[in-house]
Amino acid sequence: RALEINPNMPEALCIKARYLEEEGKREEAEQRIRTALQIGPDSWEVNREAGRLFFRHGQIPEAIPFFEKAASLMDTDYSNPGLLMSCYYSIHDREGVRRAAKTCLERAERAIAKEPTNGPALAMGANALSLFGEKDRAREWINRALLLDPDNLSMRYNLACSLALELEDPEGALDALQPYFERVQSRTHIRHLEADPDFNSIRDHPRFKKMFEAAKERLGMELASD
Repeated sequence: RALEINPNMPEALCIKARYLEEEGKREEAEQRIRTALQIGPDSWEVNREAGRLFFRHGQIPEAIPFFEKAASLMDTDYSNPGLLMSCYYSIHDREGVRRAAKTCLERAERAIAKEPTNGPALAMGANALSLFGEKDRAREWINRALLLDPDNLSMRYNLACSLALELEDPEGALDALQPYFERVQSRTHIRHLEADPDFNSIRDHPRFKKMFEAAKERLGMELASD
């Protein structure tokens, strides 16, 4: 309805793109995102969605500039710096990883200072801490996040990234992911996980494969046009 009123509303185009991608209409979704970028190149929402779309399609180098732009547009945003950590890590850019982790940690710490029960900020901050080698502190934040907000699926996803990557705890990562796989309702979220290089170390684990395939079957993804 928003697009009927104003077909050039970039944020509405992003939401439409998300629905199209959920339906497996990748090319149409990408077309909407590119149109949104032309109309609103300085929109935080548009750059975030563009980065995520390219990330899910395995086009990580193409995703980086959009995550960088989104992170620069909002100084309270720790999510996009968190995604940049994954991107730079996957292309072996250690300086990029360190820069993104520094931004992510600083912003997560500010968010937690204002709201000590902020589970998503704790999860992203734990990821940054692990990349700085502060593994004990990262685990403290992980345990705190799980205690405070155990039902938050996106938080569990990000905790699993830390556990699977620098903390080298595959069973811990799988424990964090189990409720995610059992309850996630979005095909797009499963596609994001499927493309996420943070999980490469556990992707061949029998337990991961079993949970992943069960989630895809539950969501009817074997029948979807991917």
